[in-house]
Amino acid sequence: MRVLVTGSLGQLGSEFVGQLGARESDHVLGLDRPEIDITDPESVASAFRGFAPDVVINCAAWTAVDDAETHEAAALHVNAEGPRVLAAACSAAGAWLVQISTDYVFAGDASAPYAIDAAPAPRSAY
Repeated sequence: MRVLVTGSLGQLGSEFVGQLGARESDHVLGLDRPEIDITDPESVASAFRGFAPDVVINCAAWTAVDDAETHEAAALHVNAEGPRVLAAACSAAGAWLVQISTDYVFAGDASAPYAIDAAPAPRSAY
């Protein structure tokens, strides 16, 4: 299986690259800025042309919580537009997308675990 990990220099992305890279059955490519800009369709298309992934694990994100409040538009661009661009590229290529997210997309006041189709209700830009 050919696995593309975006955000590969981050805490989670580097762990995915290390763990999956240790498996002989998988061919793993980790990309981070500036090798790929997940918000740019051409940058993503170029990565897909060069690697042809079966699966994309998106660990790329705006992860600075306080900074997201100060730079709300930029954080939204990375954390919403980026996954949209990746999803479109995966759909066109017949690849699976694994989107890593955060519990901050929910209000945090549920009395039971959130269902997979639960509507987001973020309390902040992060």
